[in-house]
Amino acid sequence: MAQDGALTELVALAGHKQHLERERALGQIEGLLDAAVSAGNAGPLLAEAADGVRGLVASAEWEQRLGGLRLARVVLQRQVDEAFATDMLETCQRLLEDGEVRVRWAVGELLRTLSERLGIEAWERVRGCLLASIHRNFERDAAEPSGQLPQQDVGSEIEDSGPNSGGDFLASLLQQSYRVERPGTGEMRHGTEGWKCLETSFRALQHIMEGCGEAFRPHLDDPLRQLIYRALGHPNRFIREACHFIMGSVCKLLEGPHLEALAPEIAQKLGLGLSDNWSQVRFASSTATRTFMQCAAPYRERVFPLLLPHMCLNRYYVAEGVRLYSQETWRQVMGDSGREWVAKCAPQVVNYYIEQSKANNHAVREAACACIAELMCKVDKAAVAPSVPRLLRALVMCFKDASWPVRDAACLACGRCVTAFPEESREVLEELYSLWFAHLQDNIYSVREDTAVALGNAVRAYGDEATTRIVAVVREMVLQARDQPADSQKYGSLENTTLFGVAAQRARANDAELHTDKTMFSCGSLAPKLQRGGGCIDHGFARAKEPWEASDGAVYMIRELSSVAPAAVPEFIPALAELARMHHFAHSANLHETIWKQLPAIAENVGKKVFKPHLEEFIGPLFRSLTCGHRLCEAAAGRCIGALRDLIGPGIFAGRLSEEQRRLLESSPDVPPPAGRFTVPGSQVTPQFVLTGRP
Repeated sequence: MAQDGALTELVALAGHKQHLERERALGQIEGLLDAAVSAGNAGPLLAEAADGVRGLVASAEWEQRLGGLRLARVVLQRQVDEAFATDMLETCQRLLEDGEVRVRWAVGELLRTLSERLGIEAWERVRGCLLASIHRNFERDAAEPSGQLPQQDVGSEIEDSGPNSGGDFLASLLQQSYRVERPGTGEMRHGTEGWKCLETSFRALQHIMEGCGEAFRPHLDDPLRQLIYRALGHPNRFIREACHFIMGSVCKLLEGPHLEALAPEIAQKLGLGLSDNWSQVRFASSTATRTFMQCAAPYRERVFPLLLPHMCLNRYYVAEGVRLYSQETWRQVMGDSGREWVAKCAPQVVNYYIEQSKANNHAVREAACACIAELMCKVDKAAVAPSVPRLLRALVMCFKDASWPVRDAACLACGRCVTAFPEESREVLEELYSLWFAHLQDNIYSVREDTAVALGNAVRAYGDEATTRIVAVVREMVLQARDQPADSQKYGSLENTTLFGVAAQRARANDAELHTDKTMFSCGSLAPKLQRGGGCIDHGFARAKEPWEASDGAVYMIRELSSVAPAAVPEFIPALAELARMHHFAHSANLHETIWKQLPAIAENVGKKVFKPHLEEFIGPLFRSLTCGHRLCEAAAGRCIGALRDLIGPGIFAGRLSEEQRRLLESSPDVPPPAGRFTVPGSQVTPQFVLTGRP
């Protein structure tokens, strides 16, 4: 009897308003029932729990209905009473369109348990109700959420403007043009609202399919499949996501001859989800695609032309979940034959990549650029060569994109492509040079650096021809910082991309312009919906390029030249030293940081003999930066001092220093110890030991 009283109290707590109390009560009820089942006297407790469920699911409080549905699963998992199961099937039909979404989710989970226990009978009992709910809510009403048509504001009716009308025609026209629609109605209604319980009804369908297992296969007829296919193109992204998860269940149910017969149409439908603008839908379709490929293993090569391009591109998708999952799927499905199959499907892959380079989603365009570069550099050239001009034109359009990550990806991709196909790339080479030189002084430092890398690849492809053009541009750019006004751009590197930059918003959070001309941001992403390229060099930057940024880009370019054409670099070393001595503008530390990061590579590439005569020109600026107060610049200067000391030789380097500079060299935490030495951790002033252990 003590147990009976405890169970009664716990059943009441299962409908508590607080989530933690409900979870705790359900856990304790499971413990009581399991103990009773082990003792062989669970009947009375299960009957009492079932009665408690009936009371909870009939409550007006959604928390109690939710607790009752979850408790019903606990009871059914331990004993199937026909009368109780019948009651729960009726309850599921009654609560299928409950006003609380958590209750509707619980209905789907209970239907899975009922399907596992009763088999196909559960589907036969709820089939009509469930399908009726889906069909009824598939299209949303034009009415407001309350079900009432929006009332017209006073005077909003447009009067007849015929000859006998006393109203002013112009006033009537203006009234019609500037008619205000209330939010949540008409064109002002968001795409995610108004679909009621459609998503949860589809989720319930999936629960039943998976609960029934193979017994559901005969019921997965053409009308039901067509209903699912239709929902894959639904305007609401959550419904598309739910139905792509359902497609994975469909593939498992149809595994065998049925799936083989339907493989082309299923592959085509999965391709829609793999190309969706929403990352959640892509992920759902990716899970279904992996299931499909596993179930269709004996004949999946037949559908590679339909799905392989989509699978290949998603390996570079920006959303990490989609990217990592797609990479693992690629390894599982393709093994070591990925390149061969991409070459075999080259026409389909090329068409898809070009199509995706024009997508509305800037993240998709960025992934397409990376994929095009991979295609041209890693896949059999004979298969790709006929499509190189088309692919390069697509990259050039992405090079003119409003989103800087897309421009960055296109910039690098173009550099890799001219290396792989130098002669085929000459068709767009002049346009590429103009874009590269413009982006070498871009507002974004990573774009400047990646542009230098791309131009370095152009030197690898075209040799002295490219070197001559690039050196001439670097001569014009390298000392433009001389003309930099003292008050360089207020927000500097924070205002880094377009009017939509996240950093720019943070820097100008209180500025008036931030609260006008707002843009619509992509749901689930900090990145905005940016337009594709418009055919000009200035793609909507928030501010004009500044002279110091041109010098910064030239430093990156000199580093690349030192690797591919070192003979062209010595003439620029004095200019680098002059830039390092400039302190007249606000962002001089940013420029110095770039110089100190690139100088060790430049010195090593041109050789100690060439660089050594210029060393003293850099020592003063280096040690000044070591204590400038800009932490990134200080750290870069410290690493540069250590690298140059190791290149020139510690003794020779120390001989060029003043007493104060030697003291800084020994005491600064930003200067690493000499190569081949280590320090004892944990001490304030630590002696240095050679690797042999001798002091």
